[in-house]
Amino acid sequence: MAQRQQGRWAVAGGGWALVGVLAMAGGAAPAMAQGSGTPPGQMFKDAAFQQLYLEDRTAELLRAAQLRLQAQPDDPQAVLALGIAALQGNEAAARQQALQRAEACIDKQPAAAACHYTLGTVLGVQAMSEGMFKAARSAGTVRTALAQAQELEPAWYPARSALAEFYLLAPGVMGGSTAKAEALARAAPSPEQARVLEARIHMKDRKFEAALQALAALPAALPPSLQEDARQWALQSALGLINAGKSAVAQPTLERLVREQPAEAGPTYALGRALAEQGGHEQGLKLYEQSARLKGAERLPLGWRIGIAQQALGRVEEAKASFQRFVAAGKGQKSALEDARKRLDALGG
Repeated sequence: MAQRQQGRWAVAGGGWALVGVLAMAGGAAPAMAQGSGTPPGQMFKDAAFQQLYLEDRTAELLRAAQLRLQAQPDDPQAVLALGIAALQGNEAAARQQALQRAEACIDKQPAAAACHYTLGTVLGVQAMSEGMFKAARSAGTVRTALAQAQELEPAWYPARSALAEFYLLAPGVMGGSTAKAEALARAAPSPEQARVLEARIHMKDRKFEAALQALAALPAALPPSLQEDARQWALQSALGLINAGKSAVAQPTLERLVREQPAEAGPTYALGRALAEQGGHEQGLKLYEQSARLKGAERLPLGWRIGIAQQALGRVEEAKASFQRFVAAGKGQKSALEDARKRLDALGG
């Protein structure tokens, strides 16, 4: 499954800037909601929507949601599908439509956890897109929505994960609290959920080795939403170790992720970084070039990293061309673009 972030915040679960989140509110009795709720490790209760989600068929998921909503305007699963499609597409108009549907659904079906979840996640992203002032004003609503979803379906992992993400990423003045995230992890209905959330908390504290240790204790087979988070947190923890100068420690985890996700650009790119940081620039370059052909490559600073590897190998003209393309595209973090410009100047480009 493609990395969404999970855009979970990119859909189901990732910074306060990416997340849609909510707070603590009361609601229908958890036992009643849970009895007819979503399978704990899935995003959707609806099997057709779940399959489209797992296969990253976002356009088809959107069409299916729209068709369902024409016949059943308050269908919670269709509202959730509409929200997830809106987050994947990253268009403000689509997010606004999803928010309207979620609010209408909550009015008609206040015990529908999927509608509260949609409101929280989509509003979090929409508010951040409008600036910090809007995000601050919306934080309470986001927190309340996510908390309501988690209370209505306490076994549903995406809701618990999203609320934990809010607590970890929001500033304290907006309701953020590591202690509350820890409490959510302790109260998780399964050891697997607790361990994945524990790893995320370790990441927040920059305890990357502890995070990888927690994830290593998980069984090989996990429900889809837990698997998605476990792999994402393992990748991010490995990158954290690389940035901390511990590439050799990160390497085994990255090799495993590459085996498990051969179609995903992120693990292959990160393994290339780990090898390059240890002096294996030729190997790193091959992996960067390989990752450029994989899913999600557009989100990575590949031109910059390819140029650095080429420069280290003495392939000056190729490095200059790579840096020039990266700078001309204008995508990537400011620090990466500035470094590419400096390297170009040093190479006489």
